[in-house]
Amino acid sequence: MKCLTIFAGVMAGAAMSAAGLAISARSAQSDSSPAQNASSKPAKQAQETIAVPLPKGKKLILSDGSYQLVREYSVQGDRVRYWSVERSQWEEIPAAMVNWDATKKAEAEQAQQEAELQAKIHATELAERTKDIDVDRSLEIKPGLFLPDDVGFYALDGRTILSMKQSEAFSKTDKLRELERGISGVPFISQRQLIEIPGKRAALRVTTPEPEFFMRPADSREPRIMLLHAKLEGNRRLVETINTNAAGEESSKGQEIELMTWTPATGVFRYTVGEHLNPGEYAFVEITEEGVSLFVWDFGVDPPRGSGKH
Repeated sequence: MKCLTIFAGVMAGAAMSAAGLAISARSAQSDSSPAQNASSKPAKQAQETIAVPLPKGKKLILSDGSYQLVREYSVQGDRVRYWSVERSQWEEIPAAMVNWDATKKAEAEQAQQEAELQAKIHATELAERTKDIDVDRSLEIKPGLFLPDDVGFYALDGRTILSMKQSEAFSKTDKLRELERGISGVPFISQRQLIEIPGKRAALRVTTPEPEFFMRPADSREPRIMLLHAKLEGNRRLVETINTNAAGEESSKGQEIELMTWTPATGVFRYTVGEHLNPGEYAFVEITEEGVSLFVWDFGVDPPRGSGKH
């Protein structure tokens, strides 16, 4: 009688286990239905929207066509041990129950979907960042760095774009030269004018010894500009001297820095220096049909931060 009781208990437990496996199989099959339905959607609709990413897991596809959604799995002898995403626990099944070809194919497809999703997200973020950029005027001067669309003169200090403002210089007659002309009575001594900028320092400062400069002129002209090293005299910066001879011919003299001119795009001019710029004061001077313009773009070069030089 006791043996019959034990046998009945064993049979009952076996029946419960079989019922549990049947429920699990039905659950897996029901989970596969949405995926199959989703695959039947038109391809056009899938292209127009960013697909919802799969749950954090992968499919372990079984021989009967159902699958277990697992976080990870490993083959241990003739069994497969996996972490069930659905039940949040470790489980094991015979390795022979797994359709390995289908499982590997599903993993490859999932990896491709994730890569496509990341590409779409990146494209969406890039479109958001560049939505206000005028594609007809914008110029990428460094990876991810665009020259402003507005007309102006710009300095590139490392990866920082600085807008350069014009300062008004003044032209003064060299009084010593005029005195020399008066004392000697010789009218052929050339007249000399000094071009100077008020103040000891320019407001705009850069720290790189090889800055680059970009100009977007308001019209289509190609500007004629010079880069001059200013000489500090008192509370002013001497930029250039202009000599005028008796025939009215002018010649200018200043500590000119060699410039190389490039045209990276229509209506944009890029200037690079032919030498390292030492710490000091500098100014761009434009040569017009009327002569030297008194509106200059001045800037200063400071020693790199942390160099200890001043």
